[in-house]
Amino acid sequence: MGRTQPSFTTAVDAELEKLITLSKRVGNPCFQNVILEASKRVRYFQNSMYDEVTDPQEVVLLAIISVLAEGLYNGRLRC
Repeated sequence: MGRTQPSFTTAVDAELEKLITLSKRVGNPCFQNVILEASKRVRYFQNSMYDEVTDPQEVVLLAIISVLAEGLYNGRLRC
């Protein structure tokens, strides 16, 4: 028995909110930018992994990795 899509979305949002709150507390602009950009991409990964067995942390982590990978690839991984 898996989660329904709405409850999974709520769980993903909760994980993302934890990181947004943490990024504000840490006050590191680089970290804040990565988390902000990841929050824009998280639905893409959530929808892509709809049929896969995964947890909300994995979805958020993949969004963060995509931001870092794109920044590294484009030479924009600087603060």
